[in-house]
Amino acid sequence: MMSKLNNPRSTLHALEPMGRGTPEVESLTSYFCRLAYSHGMTAQKLADWVLDHFEQSVCEKYGWHQRSFSSMSPESEQWAAWLAELTGVASLDRHTLAPWRSVLGVPGLAPKSDRWCPCCLAEDKASNAEPYLRLTWDVAPVTACLRHKVQLVATCPHCHRSNVRSRSAVVVPGYSTSCGGFLGDAKTEPASPEALWVARQVGQMLQEPPKVASTGLVPLLETVIERMADGRPSTFASRYGFSKSGISHWLNKGGIPALKAWLTIALHGRIGLDKLFAGDVEGWEPPLVPVQMPIELPESPRAGIKSRELDWDAIRAQLRAMLEEPQPVSVNEASERVGVDRKSLYLQANAEARAIADRYLRHRAARGEQRQTRLQSQIGEVLDERLAAGYEGMSARDIWSRLYTEAQSVPGIFRHITAVMDSRR
Repeated sequence: MMSKLNNPRSTLHALEPMGRGTPEVESLTSYFCRLAYSHGMTAQKLADWVLDHFEQSVCEKYGWHQRSFSSMSPESEQWAAWLAELTGVASLDRHTLAPWRSVLGVPGLAPKSDRWCPCCLAEDKASNAEPYLRLTWDVAPVTACLRHKVQLVATCPHCHRSNVRSRSAVVVPGYSTSCGGFLGDAKTEPASPEALWVARQVGQMLQEPPKVASTGLVPLLETVIERMADGRPSTFASRYGFSKSGISHWLNKGGIPALKAWLTIALHGRIGLDKLFAGDVEGWEPPLVPVQMPIELPESPRAGIKSRELDWDAIRAQLRAMLEEPQPVSVNEASERVGVDRKSLYLQANAEARAIADRYLRHRAARGEQRQTRLQSQIGEVLDERLAAGYEGMSARDIWSRLYTEAQSVPGIFRHITAVMDSRR
């Protein structure tokens, strides 16, 4: 039992975290899994025990791996505090992103799937050290390993499945939770200079607790905009690929820039993230020549869309031709056939679009009446058949059970059955 551990100094094993004070700092997820392994327990059992120890009630199907222990959430901070109390190892929140909550926005921070550097895991194993998971691998903009100059990978080299790094009840860091194969066996590809720069910036950021500007984020952002765009937010937005509304949200509504935004500022301003967050901008002057290594930001939904000239006379002629076709078409179908959205059709070819819509609605109404007539006829046939067989006092469900499968699934079928039964009484 966990309560009978023979360790007079701490309840759980005082396991030393890996990589603290370096860009390769261990994630809390990895630390938790190694802690469970050191006690001969599954990660799920340890999670259940910790929650029970602190009298925390959770749902019956609570899965520890469905939580991101290394994220910026209050839950990550809580788990770091619990594990620190149980192990006697201080400052385990430094193995999460929680300390950066006041300077980093949440959007775009978490990767879509688990990643890792095979070379790091292979190096850990070759040096007879425990393979462990780096915190930088849990930061979405980081796609490369600075130490080995390779791209991170997300697929097991043995079973070719993703999310096999730590999402299971039983986890041994460095090994697939699906097939048990060593994740360090994966092949790697060289990383780009841009990806290595991002990895360097984030690694330097994570190696020490953040120093946050005493003046607050808004004055810091105002200084950034002053130095990089002469104090004009609109110029700053267009020059560096931000939205004007996003900048307004930062300056006026307490919004916090996402990591990609900070990286863009750091890149073009030639200043480190650590100095930015600390507000160490005294004497800082951005370069006059724009940096030729842009960090990719989400593109506008209209990016790359070219304007086109529409021949509305020809389009109206096409729509009128559709009105002569034997089979009525909907406005949606007409829109697809002429390659123009519905709104534009109603604006530029209103008469034709309305005529198409009216014809199609009348067609649907007539078709619905035909279906209803056929359905009522079928219900009547079943009812007559049962009455001829000598059955009386039949229920609507008894009639329904003898209809064709297609008729049984008609919306409001029992209302139709009741109506026919009432008409026969």
